[in-house]
Amino acid sequence: MTSREPGSTSNHLKVFKVCPMCAFTWEDRAAFLADRTLYYNGYQADFEEEEKGLFYFTHRTAACGSTMTIEAKHFLSLYSGAHYEHTRRLSEKCPRYCLESSELRRCPTDCRHAFVREVSQILLDRHSAATAEFDKERP
Repeated sequence: MTSREPGSTSNHLKVFKVCPMCAFTWEDRAAFLADRTLYYNGYQADFEEEEKGLFYFTHRTAACGSTMTIEAKHFLSLYSGAHYEHTRRLSEKCPRYCLESSELRRCPTDCRHAFVREVSQILLDRHSAATAEFDKERP
């Protein structure tokens, strides 16, 4: 049985993620983040436990087009900035970005959930850098 969750093992080999459609395997987070065939396209918030929120990625290859999720806990360590104690969700200050999975802008509010929006920006920046490098390599 092949496990498809980050950090799980299959045949005693540790893998970060396996594509649910084509079975492509990313051995670690660095390989996953550097893969130019992945498109980061969303985040579904978990307002009780941020680490259980879901990041959505689409594997864009000629043979695949699967969208997969990875729990936020696997990316939260990418951000080392400010964390706020209180939630501002649905308050007057809240722009409600977390309620729309495809909305990836930074949150301007001093909210407990805002740091995940910063992780989204890090993922977008890495994707943009990898795509720009890929475009330079093409004739």
